[in-house]
Amino acid sequence: MTSSNLDEKKLANIFKLLPAVKLVYFFGSKALGKEGPLSDYDFAVYLDEQDAKKRFQTRMELLGKLSISLGTDKIDLSVLNDIERPELKYSIITSGHVIYEREPFKILLEPKILNEYFDFMDGLKRFGLTRNI
Repeated sequence: MTSSNLDEKKLANIFKLLPAVKLVYFFGSKALGKEGPLSDYDFAVYLDEQDAKKRFQTRMELLGKLSISLGTDKIDLSVLNDIERPELKYSIITSGHVIYEREPFKILLEPKILNEYFDFMDGLKRFGLTRNI
């Protein structure tokens, strides 16, 4: 099941059940149509929840619902709020695509991620910690 035949409407119904879910990206090999035998479904979700324990509970609930809906347990669900690596968040928003958005939230989140990434890359360059990027 590639990006083109992922049932986004069916998945949107799952995301709608959880009010904390603001934005969901589908990324990785399946999203790019380059899946192999070991490929899983890669999703990244932004949750409108400050409490880390509640975010974890929501993540577990979503994993269960997605597993049932997709008929597999080969699912990687990342919570954007909890990802500390700017380059990973950047990769998700640039290589993935939004499959669910509650309110126009992408326009609020992506500039923050881009700023964080470019500040990070600038720091790496400034201290000579990277080759020509």
